[in-house]
Amino acid sequence: MTRRALWRVCAIVVVAGSAGVLLASAGARSAAVPNVGWGGFGNTPDENRHSPLTTITSGNVDQLGRLFTVDFRQIDSTVRRGEQSYPVEANGTLYVTTNDDNVWALDATTGKVKWRWTPSDVAVFRNYGIVANRGVALCDGHVFVLTLNMDIVSLDPATGQLQREVAIAKAVPGASSNYGYSETSAPICADHRLIVGAAGSEYGVRGFVMAYHTDLTPAWPNPFWTIPPAGTEWRRLGTLVGGGVVWTPTTVDPTTNTLYFGTGSATPLYFPSIRPGSNPRADSLIAVNLATGRMKWWQQQMAFNEWSYDTAQPPLVYTAKVGGKTRRVVSVATMEGVWFAYDAATGLPIYQRVKVIDRTEHPALQPGKPVAVFPSSIGGLNYSPASFDPKTGYVLNAAAETAAIDVQSRLTPTQKKQKFTLGDVFLGLTNGDFGSVLPGWHDHGSISAIDVNTGRRVWKFTTPEPERGGVTTTDSGLGFAGDGDGVLRAFDVKTGKVLWTFQTGAQIASGPSLYSVDGTEYLAITVGGTPTSSNGGTASQLQVFALGASQKQSAPPILAAARTYAPARPVARPHTAAAPVHRAAPVGFGTIAAPAGLVVQPWNADSSNVKTVSGRVLWNGAPVAGARVVVDGYAVPQATAKDGSFPYDVDITLAGRHRVTVASLAHATVHGRPLTAGQQSALHAAAGGFSVGYGLRGVTAKVRGDGSVLVTGRVADTAGTAPPTVRLLTYRLSGTVTDAAGKPVQGAVVITRTLDRDFWTHSSPSDANGRFTSFYAASDETGANPVTLSVGVANGNISYGGTLGTNTPFAALKSATMNIQLGSGTSYTIQKPTSYAGAVYSGLVVGVTAGGKVVKPLAETWPDAKGRFTMTLPASVRGKTLHFWENLRQSFSSFPARPGGAVDLGSWPAQLGPAVAAGLAALPVPR
Repeated sequence: MTRRALWRVCAIVVVAGSAGVLLASAGARSAAVPNVGWGGFGNTPDENRHSPLTTITSGNVDQLGRLFTVDFRQIDSTVRRGEQSYPVEANGTLYVTTNDDNVWALDATTGKVKWRWTPSDVAVFRNYGIVANRGVALCDGHVFVLTLNMDIVSLDPATGQLQREVAIAKAVPGASSNYGYSETSAPICADHRLIVGAAGSEYGVRGFVMAYHTDLTPAWPNPFWTIPPAGTEWRRLGTLVGGGVVWTPTTVDPTTNTLYFGTGSATPLYFPSIRPGSNPRADSLIAVNLATGRMKWWQQQMAFNEWSYDTAQPPLVYTAKVGGKTRRVVSVATMEGVWFAYDAATGLPIYQRVKVIDRTEHPALQPGKPVAVFPSSIGGLNYSPASFDPKTGYVLNAAAETAAIDVQSRLTPTQKKQKFTLGDVFLGLTNGDFGSVLPGWHDHGSISAIDVNTGRRVWKFTTPEPERGGVTTTDSGLGFAGDGDGVLRAFDVKTGKVLWTFQTGAQIASGPSLYSVDGTEYLAITVGGTPTSSNGGTASQLQVFALGASQKQSAPPILAAARTYAPARPVARPHTAAAPVHRAAPVGFGTIAAPAGLVVQPWNADSSNVKTVSGRVLWNGAPVAGARVVVDGYAVPQATAKDGSFPYDVDITLAGRHRVTVASLAHATVHGRPLTAGQQSALHAAAGGFSVGYGLRGVTAKVRGDGSVLVTGRVADTAGTAPPTVRLLTYRLSGTVTDAAGKPVQGAVVITRTLDRDFWTHSSPSDANGRFTSFYAASDETGANPVTLSVGVANGNISYGGTLGTNTPFAALKSATMNIQLGSGTSYTIQKPTSYAGAVYSGLVVGVTAGGKVVKPLAETWPDAKGRFTMTLPASVRGKTLHFWENLRQSFSSFPARPGGAVDLGSWPAQLGPAVAAGLAALPVPR
């Protein structure tokens, strides 16, 4: 098998029952019934999880049996246990994922494996611990899957061959695994756009949604960020303050091209004093224009949340009777266990806080004291999708009726002194990630229906274990759902009466998908569950059901003691650069002109936080009409106008430069004439950019007695507020990896994991000399010193240390050097880490250029709390004009960095990167 493999699997899958079950009953087959697929996570972009199929009815559902089982671990024993994948079906092929981001294409009627795709970094993925992947999107001739390491992968549906792989961080700055992001859910495709969010709230990341064209180029000029930038607004008190992630599938109204999505909690999850206020747009439902990424409206379902209750369920959008009048409605249920409905166009509330579960009691948490909460932070309504049945007008929810004892933390002296760094995860509970068991209580599930016309719950039945996978309904009036007890149930949508049950043999944490092939109706569901509910994570199977198939059921799963959930932390991979394009010799010169003076504005929860600006494409100073430009990878839809201008929505809340290049000149003209090849070359060589920076105020330059030049000034946004001050971000780990003979190993990835909250970091692949560097968290919640971290190494297909690695002591709150020698098999030796002073800091740096070259200061200070800075420049700048630039840098400092304190100049840039805001102001220096 190659590292980037198309696996042609010839093995025959396990088939349940006798050979005769491959034929459905004669009464179930009808040549008049067309093939009906299951198009995506919720079947259709509106996420209604409803099928038009009617062959399986209340009158024959008792004949439903298991047609076949695909046991992925029997095909490949390295497949991870646990299944949360929602099958997608088209043209007789089922597309399913397993928890290690493998994609499988199966014959939808027999289960025979057609192809399998697996990521190239197999060994790295095996170091993640328990992971999840909830499925694929299928559209425009591609199968799309999101990988744990924050990539979007496009595959050929017929062969599984890799078409393209793109790092999300290319369009969403900072969206990589080493900052705490990961991908666990299925992407959604609508109107030829792929929409993705990401998980990671508990690690203080910044939630976002981004849209891509199906060639994986950006469809929006900027990500839609759900919460403010780091260090601003309610995020100003710490590195771990963040959240608001969109970690479950989004929803699209195809009638208006409106995108809806729910957001996660603010973090720290259980400790709101570090994130004071209502944390706008966390725990909210947000509506965005699918074409532009601009916000239409938002509604918060829970302000001041300290119980980790996300708005995690994928919203539903549908037309229904409300009080007897037809309305377009968007609705969502939350992890708190309550349901909301809004006018889809305006966001005005229709119904609020309708109870889905019986107990929604959650008193305020108290430091050091146990508090019983209903539900626990598992839910309620977790990622469990609902279904809308258009005939009854009912919304059907599958819920987890849970409880826990929560004990809020007290800050340790170390935490008070050091605050927090990236990876020093602090959720705010002293008794686990989700609290502890409430004595005398058993978590269970329920399935219920809410009548949208009245806003009232009309029926409900309970299930023995929590519901996680969600409900699917059909035009024949049936609903289907799988439970944590391994039982798949069919019930009457109108009454809630259970009509059929089947024991699959493993916990279920995904929803059923229904489809038909050649007139036969099938139901597909993955089983294996999740460790966070009903002790799952025990199997990895796909089971498919049809009328007339085997009635033989499996033994029920053993529900052992609850396990600890360890979320995965992936690694970003380099991507192959495109081949260079050879052009004719340039004639004249091309220019991309951009406006100056774009000053950072404060983030506004009621705004899209963008500003429309205009640039111009010029050749020898003359406007170029009909040119196509790209800004940060986003293709501006409009060609340049007669005056050479083009519009762009710039993110006005972040300092940075948005690089503009010319993409196409096929229909461009200058002076009304088509461009020559030489003119085109000149324009393709041009580059410009929109620079957004903090305003420079009171900037002066003074020649000192020793001939050096002292520059002083202040930076502030449009409201006069200084930028976030420099802060400790994390620590640096470096070293070498060698083989058994002591020779350097190239391409090895070193993985560290904290033991208290499971934060993974991954090094860059080791270079030709075996050298690697990485972030790592040199602390834990206990304040231990030394602090024990798990260390593993991934090299090709070999995972040194497996999923647990080797526990290694590190000096707390220190950077370190650590060398590793790989042995035979999977053995390896870790040399004792050596600590040294220094850490990685993040902060805004102000610099200058003179004569087009970066000037390295003799001394520099970080902006203080009022934005004041100083820099001492060499005498060589006297008599020259300085041009200012600003860069939000993450850089290593060998001494502590503090607001107003000295900058470590060891990593001062020799030239400016493409994302650095430049040309922000000019200052002549006296001679």
